[in-house]
Amino acid sequence: MPVFGSLPSPRHNKSSTMSPQPINPESREVLGKLSHLLIDQHKLLLDRERAEYEKTHGPIAGPGPFLTLVLGDPHFAWLKEISGLVVAIDEALSRRSKAEQPAADALLAKAREMMRPREHGTDFQVHYYNAVQESPDIVILQCRIEQLIGL
Repeated sequence: MPVFGSLPSPRHNKSSTMSPQPINPESREVLGKLSHLLIDQHKLLLDRERAEYEKTHGPIAGPGPFLTLVLGDPHFAWLKEISGLVVAIDEALSRRSKAEQPAADALLAKAREMMRPREHGTDFQVHYYNAVQESPDIVILQCRIEQLIGL
């Protein structure tokens, strides 16, 4: 008859407990590169939207008024999705972060879905689709993003 009393209980055995792991180095590298590409893409999109806005409303008086428009005008609202994704990635990668691998996987999945330009999709995807159609620079960065995250 086997003796079971000497075996550790599974709930006390750390090696048998499947707890989430910290973000692995490969995911950290991909997310870091993705953050930089998204920042570059955001800048291109912001410049494009500024030019479109100024065609209708005239020149924007400077950086302060421009920032006010970016933060509050509906014309620029769709860009908050890309900046929000950058913030989420940067928070997950910060030294103080306790983010685990499932969070990294979720951020990559969100990027894969969001950064797919679509003629008929979310508000962001439709605006992004139009931007991709009009700007070779945006297309180039889109290709780099797709290559990085496997779109």
